[in-house]
Amino acid sequence: MKKSRFLSLALPFMFVTSLFGNAASAAPNANWLHSSKTELSAHRGAQVAAPENTLESITQAGLLGYGFVEIDVQKTKDDQYILMHDQTVDRTTTGSGKVEDLTLQEIQSFSIVDKQGNVTHYKVPTLHEVLEEANKYNIGINFDGSKGDWDDKKFVDGVMEEAKETKVLNHSFFVLSNTSIRDQINSWYPEATVTFLGNALKNADADIKELQKYENAIYSTSINNVDEETAKKIKKTGLKLHVYSVNTAETYEKANKIHPRLIETDVIVP
Repeated sequence: MKKSRFLSLALPFMFVTSLFGNAASAAPNANWLHSSKTELSAHRGAQVAAPENTLESITQAGLLGYGFVEIDVQKTKDDQYILMHDQTVDRTTTGSGKVEDLTLQEIQSFSIVDKQGNVTHYKVPTLHEVLEEANKYNIGINFDGSKGDWDDKKFVDGVMEEAKETKVLNHSFFVLSNTSIRDQINSWYPEATVTFLGNALKNADADIKELQKYENAIYSTSINNVDEETAKKIKKTGLKLHVYSVNTAETYEKANKIHPRLIETDVIVP
């Protein structure tokens, strides 16, 4: 079994020590939602090795053996899709201003700033670059629907076109916590796998019923909002489980015990 490793929070971007557990390599694209494997998902890319939401964080995710990456998609003033978590570029680049008020050329004239405030040589990537790189390493994509204009069909159509062109649509899912937006996107693209941020300890039955409306769905919940009993209930319905906020040895051990499909993390590596 391949062992997973845990990053010391005091030593970002350094190599990690061995830890317990296992995380399998990426599942075949078309069958990822039906696989019984547990894979690690890198939150905003492999932040253990490169700044968040950069092309390098996707490359490193591939090299390190992550099965999935979570990304944040937004559109620039000139209608180009990029990766950016915040509404502004201020925190993560040397520039300033809202993404929607800046062109791609303007944004890519800035340099990425890492968590320690160091200016790097990295640039903000386009969505196309990122999806091509993910496909190269057979990495699945978790599209965070809390960023971007997911209620706008033009925005969604553009993302889906990119996902289809780069052959990642059948190896991805969309986290859409707004019910009307989720239902709308499902009506446009029923083949897309959808989810929302559920709470298995409080709302498992209602969440399961909601997810069963869709042709393709996965149950997403914080590791703090699920236990072995509720995990079994979810999996008994045929839904796969995606747990996030797994960033300590304790939560990682808990996650392994409930055998989810995906374990999302900032600091654990395969």
